[in-house]
Amino acid sequence: MTSKQPPRIATWMLKRFGSGPNNDALLGDLAEQYTQNGSAMWYWRQVIKAIPVSLFKEVRGHKQIAARALLIGWGIWILGGMMIFPLAFYGTNLGFDFEPSHPVGSAWSFMWMPVLGLANVHRSFPLAFAIGLPLIVGAMCGWLVARFHRNQRTVAVLLFAVSILLVDLLLFGPFTLTVGSSVASLFVGPIAANVGASILGVLFGGGLLREPSKAASN
Repeated sequence: MTSKQPPRIATWMLKRFGSGPNNDALLGDLAEQYTQNGSAMWYWRQVIKAIPVSLFKEVRGHKQIAARALLIGWGIWILGGMMIFPLAFYGTNLGFDFEPSHPVGSAWSFMWMPVLGLANVHRSFPLAFAIGLPLIVGAMCGWLVARFHRNQRTVAVLLFAVSILLVDLLLFGPFTLTVGSSVASLFVGPIAANVGASILGVLFGGGLLREPSKAASN
């Protein structure tokens, strides 16, 4: 008689997104408890709690590494916004003018390309293009963050991905207050697609979706 196996997707998530040197031990403990008297719901709750808790502990224990990961990730993201966003609109006559003297504005607009695309569908702005660029730049950022943090790859890449989500949420709040909730609701789908593409690119470029994480904390 074969032993009961824990949910595969939850195990996959913990293997790749769990941080710290004790992740493998935690996987073994959860699998043992699940085999004895655990339920699928219980196992999922433990995994959902373990990922953010382990990330917080690693960030708190390696503040300089966390700060460097954010600096590298956002530096490349802003640079990508400065270089790629103006090229995306070059020759389209959409009326957007981004100058090198406003790098942060270009980067923020780069994050919100789906909003601009949806607002200009009558001008044939390709929404797929708007989502594809954050995916590509996100992969570049994730790869570089992982490259400079080989021993703490998981925590560095995951922290940067979470920061993208938080920044978008912070941007969406003022945006909702400015245009009103009824209008803002029209952009929820495109913005969610943009955020998803950005985070997916970071995680893929950082290697967290391609193989089990073996990051170790020193």
